[in-house]
Amino acid sequence: MGQFACKEFSALEKELKDDLLECYQDAQQEIENIINNIEDEGFSFEKLDNLFRSLHSMKGNCSVCFLDPLVAALHSLEEIVDGMRGGYIAYHYDLGSLINVVLEQVGELLQQLYQYHGAERLILAKLQSGLDGVYACENDQHRPRLARYLIEEIAIELSDAPIGAKTTSLLVKVQYNEAQQKDIDHFRQLSSKLNRLLGYSEERGERILKLCQLINLECQTQEDPAQLSAAAYMHNMGMAVVLNSQDEDAKQQAEFNHPMVGAKLLNKHQGWDAAVAMVEAHQERFDGSGTPNGLVGSLIPQGAFIVALAVMFIDVVWGKSGSEYRASSMRAIQQVNFESGKRFPPPLVDSFNAAIRKVIVARRQ
Repeated sequence: MGQFACKEFSALEKELKDDLLECYQDAQQEIENIINNIEDEGFSFEKLDNLFRSLHSMKGNCSVCFLDPLVAALHSLEEIVDGMRGGYIAYHYDLGSLINVVLEQVGELLQQLYQYHGAERLILAKLQSGLDGVYACENDQHRPRLARYLIEEIAIELSDAPIGAKTTSLLVKVQYNEAQQKDIDHFRQLSSKLNRLLGYSEERGERILKLCQLINLECQTQEDPAQLSAAAYMHNMGMAVVLNSQDEDAKQQAEFNHPMVGAKLLNKHQGWDAAVAMVEAHQERFDGSGTPNGLVGSLIPQGAFIVALAVMFIDVVWGKSGSEYRASSMRAIQQVNFESGKRFPPPLVDSFNAAIRKVIVARRQ
C-alpha cells in the first residue's frame, strides 16, 4: 500500500514540529502511567477521565498541525476510551495494552513523517480498521480478544519490516492452535485471579510472559513459545494451596510443594508436556541446591530457568505496588547477574542481559 504524506505538516517550521513531538511524547508517557496505575491500583473513572483528556489533547495537537490521517486513528481510539467513560465499554487490561500499542505506533508514524516526509500506510490502515472493529463490536465481552488480535496483527506487520527499520516494539507474536488458544485464555484468567489473591497486580502474569518471550528470543536454542507461555502463566498456580493452609507448618510445606502441585494442575490439560516440566522445575537451581528435586545443570529444562529469571526480575522491579521500575531496575539486573552460575546457567543470564538491553532502549525512545 506504500506510504502516505502530510505536506502541510512537512512545510511547518522545525521549531513547531519539535514542540509537537515533545508534547506527543509527554502525553504518551502520561497515558502509559495512568494505564499502569489502573492495572496496579485499580480502576476509577477519574483516572479514565484524565486518560481521555490527555488523548484528546494529543489528537487536538495533531489536528492543528495538519496530521489528519493520524487524527483519524487517534479519534477511533478516543471513541473507545469515551465508551469506557460512558460505562458501555468495560475497561480490560487488553484494552489498556492496545491503547499503549496504538499510541506507540502512531508516534512512530509521526517520527517517520517528521524525518522522511512519508510514513507506512499499511500500519495506519491496520490501526484504523482494527480500532473501528473493536469499537463497533456488539458484544462487550469479545472486545478484549479483538484487542489482542489487533496487537498481534501489528506485531506481525512489524516483524515483516525491512532489516534496519526502526521500531520500538517489544511484542512477540506467539502462534497457538485452536485448542491451545482456548487453554491459554483459561490460563491467563487463572493467573490474573491468583496474582490478585496473592496481593500482586493482575498484570504481573502478562509482564512475566512478555519478558519470558523476550529472553527466549535471545537464546541460541529457543523453547517452543506456546509451551513457554503456558508455563509463564501457570508456574505459580500451586501457591493457591498455600492460601488455603491453616497453620504456618502447612503453609511452608505447601510452598515447598507448589511447583509439583502447579505441574499436576497443568498436566490435566493435554498437549502441555514441555510446559509441565518447566513448571515443576522452576524452583530448581543450576548448582543443584534448588527444590523440589535438587536437579542440577542440564537436567533442568531451559524454560524453567527462563520463567524463574523473568519472575525474579519482575518481582524485584515491580514488587506488589507495580510502581518502582526506574528506582529498582538496575538492582534487579544486578541480582540476576549475581546468580550466574549459581541459580542460573551463565549463557542464559547473557540472554537475559541482551533482552533487558532492548527493553531499556525501547523505554528511552
